[in-house]
Amino acid sequence: MGEHKWAEAPVDEDFQRLLAPDGSLLGSAPPVSDEELLHWYEVLVLTRTFEDTMVRMQRRGELSVTAQSRGEEAVSLGSAPALRPGDWCFPSYRQNAAHFYWGVPIDRAIAGLMGGAPETIAAHLPVAEPPPVTFTPYAVIVGSNIANAAGSALADQLNGRDSVTLAYTGEGSTSEGDFHEGLNFAAVFQAPLVVIVHNNQWAISTPAHRQSGSRTFAQKAQAYDIPGVRVDGNDVLAVYAATREAVERARGGGGPTLIECVTYRVVDHNTSDSSEVYRDQAQASHWAGLDPMTRFDAWLQGRGLLDDDIRARVQQQATAQVEAAAERARGVPQTPPQAMFEHHLGHEDWSLRHQRAELEAELAGHNPFTDFDGEGLA
Repeated sequence: MGEHKWAEAPVDEDFQRLLAPDGSLLGSAPPVSDEELLHWYEVLVLTRTFEDTMVRMQRRGELSVTAQSRGEEAVSLGSAPALRPGDWCFPSYRQNAAHFYWGVPIDRAIAGLMGGAPETIAAHLPVAEPPPVTFTPYAVIVGSNIANAAGSALADQLNGRDSVTLAYTGEGSTSEGDFHEGLNFAAVFQAPLVVIVHNNQWAISTPAHRQSGSRTFAQKAQAYDIPGVRVDGNDVLAVYAATREAVERARGGGGPTLIECVTYRVVDHNTSDSSEVYRDQAQASHWAGLDPMTRFDAWLQGRGLLDDDIRARVQQQATAQVEAAAERARGVPQTPPQAMFEHHLGHEDWSLRHQRAELEAELAGHNPFTDFDGEGLA
């Protein structure tokens, strides 16, 4: 099927970088304590352990679908520490590292992937204290969280709060109207918003050069007269430095910033995808050699902060955390499938009635294609 695969354009490496692929430092590192750097490493290991476990659980049928951020974790790991308690985060589905950095409960994350309803999860997995940064559910409708985040940022501004809103979106969603409307709105009102375009080169099966005619995604900021920054998305230090500057500018009244983090999706889009069908795996193999964990690990070791004993201890702790969280999540009762129709509209229209009746017929053992007339059983 090679003739059906997209040809990939070379990645333009005109971006900010502080850590070379071999882990050597280029210039000055941002002021981060050794203790904090080790915490970043712990979150990185925890994220990989979590995602690998979710894939195994999906293969066993414990959840239907999951997505990984392997090779892209520096985007969320580097940006999340730039926030502070009281800020807001509007993630997409590859921001597990940002969630775990701010203490989003792992068991709740797993229960959600297993199909648990929020109210059921809350009842069976209580949390004594919510994370200090508020995370919204990630948006399935791509781009919509940018418009929502712009509104969140403006609300804080109008209420005299100094909170900042950070929002993530993929490069594919920059073709959606919500992305541009949200940025324009934030720019007009100088709302304290930072938007990160998580550019992993592929919008499911469409490569970036077929997604946009612009040379970069950061340059889209020019249309709204706001700063646009492009960084190496596999360099946790560069991502942190760029995001910290943007967050501080927003908090000080300087308005929104658009940051493009250039990385690569080395794995499938999610567990229902097979990227071998539409892309040449040679490029993915090349980017696997630019792994952000390998780079960060080498730099930490060079600073004397990491050795084999610490690596083993961190991995052991992460494995125990995820396994215990998965076991707790398995104790959450399954949510009835009919719950998918709840909390959508103020009233139930004909379409929802049709879909609900169709599902109930199928659950009762009838064939919805032969025994169903649109309103009930024939």
